[in-house]
Amino acid sequence: MNTRSKILICDPSPKSEMMLLTILESNDYEVEKAMDGHEVLDKAKSLNYDLVLVASDMSGIDGFQVCRLLKESEKTRHIPAMLLSELPDQAARINAIEAGADEYIPKPFNRVELLTRVVTLLRIKHLHDRLERLIEEKEAEKKKLAEKNHELKILSEIARIVISIKDQRKVLTEILNNIRDAFKVYGCCLVIHKDGEWILDTCSSNMNQEQFIQTILPARPVYDFVSHSEKSIIINSTKEDDRFPDACSVLNQMNVFTMLCSPVFIRGRLIGVLQVYNKTDKSEFTSNDLAVLMTLCGQVALAIENLQLFNKLSDFNKNLQEQIAAATHALVDLKNFNESILQNISSGLITTDISGKILFANHACTTILEYSESDLLDRHMNDIFGNESAAAMMKPVIDQDNMPVSAESRVMTKNKRDIYLGFTTTVRYDADHRMLGYIVSLRDITQIREMRQTIMRMDRLASSGVLTSAIAHEIRNPLAGIKTMAQALEKEMKADDHRMEYVQRIIKQINRLNELLKAFFTYARPVRPEKKQCDFRLIVKEIKELIKGRCETEKISIVELYDPFLPNVFIDENQIQQVMINLMVNALDAMGKGGKLTIEALLTRRSLPPKFHDERDVIEIRVSDTGKGVPREQLKSIFDAFYTTKPNGIGLGLSIVYRIVEEHGGEILVESVEKKGTTFTVLLPLHETVESVSVVDSVM
Repeated sequence: MNTRSKILICDPSPKSEMMLLTILESNDYEVEKAMDGHEVLDKAKSLNYDLVLVASDMSGIDGFQVCRLLKESEKTRHIPAMLLSELPDQAARINAIEAGADEYIPKPFNRVELLTRVVTLLRIKHLHDRLERLIEEKEAEKKKLAEKNHELKILSEIARIVISIKDQRKVLTEILNNIRDAFKVYGCCLVIHKDGEWILDTCSSNMNQEQFIQTILPARPVYDFVSHSEKSIIINSTKEDDRFPDACSVLNQMNVFTMLCSPVFIRGRLIGVLQVYNKTDKSEFTSNDLAVLMTLCGQVALAIENLQLFNKLSDFNKNLQEQIAAATHALVDLKNFNESILQNISSGLITTDISGKILFANHACTTILEYSESDLLDRHMNDIFGNESAAAMMKPVIDQDNMPVSAESRVMTKNKRDIYLGFTTTVRYDADHRMLGYIVSLRDITQIREMRQTIMRMDRLASSGVLTSAIAHEIRNPLAGIKTMAQALEKEMKADDHRMEYVQRIIKQINRLNELLKAFFTYARPVRPEKKQCDFRLIVKEIKELIKGRCETEKISIVELYDPFLPNVFIDENQIQQVMINLMVNALDAMGKGGKLTIEALLTRRSLPPKFHDERDVIEIRVSDTGKGVPREQLKSIFDAFYTTKPNGIGLGLSIVYRIVEEHGGEILVESVEKKGTTFTVLLPLHETVESVSVVDSVM
């Protein structure tokens, strides 16, 4: 311990008192004696003791009362009190605790026990004193922190005002209002020095400017002192201040009783004095007030300088903004013009970054791919076109003239529709010729491919038709002679002649060849349809009667679905019946035993070849089966002459169907899924037309 603990004792027993002195002083405690309880109370209040030891049997005021009075007094309640008593231990202990004693020890006391309790109480006292000091220090720090926070709050509010308000006069007024409220004064003003005179620049909004202006002249000595000394000044009594007696006397008469003045500098040059006066609670200004005001002067100066610069730059900024606005308007017009072009071109356009993330897609692109713009943006090309097609699109190919080369790819739209795209890809660069990504221009060439296939198919049909007609003609004449001779032999021979069987076989095969030649001629020289208004449902009804027996035998069900508003169609009844027989029989052959044959007919609007873009009223007929389906590689040849997958077929059935639909100005399509079935779709114009046919082969 740095200092000796001071202990006050009072015991009417000389022997007990001497023992206490001996024990305590031998342990390096500073001990003082009191004669009675009154002296104990007086000394405890006037001197700083660490412990009071009193006997319970003191004269005048006993030890219990002393303990009680010590604890009741604000000055002594923190001093530990120990009560010594010869009373019965338990009763005395209870009375001591009730009186407020911190410790109780019975007489005669044991030296070790006494010292142990003394040490404990002194330790508690020292801890209490240390805690009190810490509390005082924390309170002082808290006060300083509160003052600093108060200062920072003012600075923050001033900064907010400077940032949010652009009018210089209004900014200064708001700043002075905040300073007034922060210092809790009646008024705050900024007086500037101009042309050798002090004039009012700005004051808080509650002040009467005309009245305050009258105080400037008498206060001039104060302002001059601040200006010349470049120091702040506190005047806490204009009535008693002897530094500026004349000025203060006048100011006092004008109800300026206290004032605080601080110089305001901008770039080292004094421009004025910031003044606050008359605290609303009539208290005096402190040195802390002065320090805060000096800090605020710097902020006021900074605000003034910034606002002056703002005013100087305002005209320049205004002109610059006008130029920027004009340039921006021109850029916006150019951007809108370019976007209008991009959005209205018929080709799809996509821009991507280097990784393939889509950054832009025009309207034509969204229409072709059946995605919305939001579906495409920020998606990777792989997600939209598939890995293979996306990779091809992000590998630009150029010719010898450095021009992009067109390529084709088959992709699937959002609605799971297969289409063919023709595309060209170019690389996108920035101003420094660094690669930014790709520009992909694309078009839906599905119909172009269909028309190309149609033309090729028609050429093949025309060529095969001429050849077939010539061959059939050359075969037909000698075949007629052979049949005539065979029939003559049949008449001359007796019925039991064993050669009669050979002659009959010859005639049978000749008849078979004749049927084949008829098919050739039908394919090579199709008969122009004799059209009339027909009910399609009746055509199907007649065919159902023809195949009814086979359907029952093979357990095949027939489902008919007709548009309730289906009109009569302008067709050659016999030829369309031939088409339907061929398609329905093929469906039965594909299903074998079991399955479902579905016939559908509805009125719709579709475009037909060769002018695919012209929509008109058509009858859409669908013949669907649940058979084995047609492999993808066979679909392209399914309407070719002499192409067949049947063991005994000649490959003219679907070719003739194609020719008949062609002569009706219609279109036939085929879709097939292996192991699930095939659907033939026949589109016939509702009204007479002279247009020709096209075919589209696709696999779902």
